Amino acid sequence: MIKLLTLLLSLLDRVFTEWGNAKQQAQGRQDAQEQLDANVAKAEAAMDVDDPARLDRLRDRFDRARR
Repeated sequence: MIKLLTLLLSLLDRVFTEWGNAKQQAQGRQDAQEQLDANVAKAEAAMDVDDPARLDRLRDRFDRARR
């Protein structure tokens, strides 16, 4: 009887451990995806911002190339 109870407890422990690990992995994936989405949004925002100094450098470069 005690062996049966020990076996059941060990099975429950394994089930709950695996369930907890799966939940942590899913949460980790979700956190990573959220961080990736935030980084992509930052990069897209940085590309959309006009940089007057960069535009001047590009104009100068093209003007020099035409000469």
